[in-house]
Amino acid sequence: MNAEKVLGIAVCAFACATGSAFANTTNSWFGVKPSGTDIGLSSVATNGVAVTVDNSIIQLDNDFGSALTFTPSNETPLSDGLVTITSSAVLTPSDYSDLAPVPGAQAGFVVAVSGSDTNFYGYASAGGTGNAPAWIKLNGAPSNPEEATTFTIALNYRDSKVSFYQGDNLLADFNDTTVSAFSISNDFTRLTNLASYGSGSISSVTSQYEVAVAAVVDGATTNLYGSASEAVVATRDGGSVKDITSDGNATDAKQATNGLYAWECDVLGIEEDATIPLQPATKGVAANRIAVAVSGYTPVEGVSVKFNVKQNESVVEGSPYDADAIGIPTATGTYTIEPVITAAP
Repeated sequence: MNAEKVLGIAVCAFACATGSAFANTTNSWFGVKPSGTDIGLSSVATNGVAVTVDNSIIQLDNDFGSALTFTPSNETPLSDGLVTITSSAVLTPSDYSDLAPVPGAQAGFVVAVSGSDTNFYGYASAGGTGNAPAWIKLNGAPSNPEEATTFTIALNYRDSKVSFYQGDNLLADFNDTTVSAFSISNDFTRLTNLASYGSGSISSVTSQYEVAVAAVVDGATTNLYGSASEAVVATRDGGSVKDITSDGNATDAKQATNGLYAWECDVLGIEEDATIPLQPATKGVAANRIAVAVSGYTPVEGVSVKFNVKQNESVVEGSPYDADAIGIPTATGTYTIEPVITAAP
């Protein structure tokens, strides 16, 4: 069987520059849902390649040179770099020896036969030896190759990785099941279009992106994250947490009513108008210090919280303190206690 007759959903960048696969809030981006003889496009356009749509199914029998492509009508300024493409399709099996690199593709998904084994194969543009493009045998297979399979290609542009799912099941490397994320070229920074070619049929395609809520700025590098806690964890490698504007640009973090940054409230698990109450300490502190403790907050997993004692914006010696033993100087003055939130060791 010729490789050009393999049906796959190839995530391509041609001429242009669940369980959920992600843990945070996702938004729908675009989709294809045929109805009757209508191809059923939503926020996406095709390249005009003629295809047959019958009984709410797109029938394909084409090669790479006449691939049916889907190009989103708009970009996703609030994506944090995590994008999924989920499709329900009948993937006609190919012979593994016929699989070849796909020019311009970031990632792809097919069914192939090697010897007596029929398996899913994932394409990763930098997943092979020496970061060469590679088709990777996955530890999963269609229950019936003649019936539709629901699969997901999950792209992580922050880390230049791709993962593959059958339904909600994460698929690993057949030869090393500890590996389930594969490398794509770091030249790819966003999804530009999908290309479908081969022999088979498609009953749906949907794409979602994880919504960015925070940024980490480290010099000239800005990364967006789907939660404030992930942003804090990312500062382990440098940078500071910022808010993002409606067009996806980093901006100075917003202050909450209680004087903390809004993202700090999020990470501490408190409302933006809430205060953290003081209580007697359960441990001793240094001499000439009043021992107090704080409670009433529940930090998210992955972060570490200590507390600075400050006087006139100057940090008092001995800070930062653990929550159960904070030392306030006995000398006359006005002191404030402020959380110090960092990535957990």
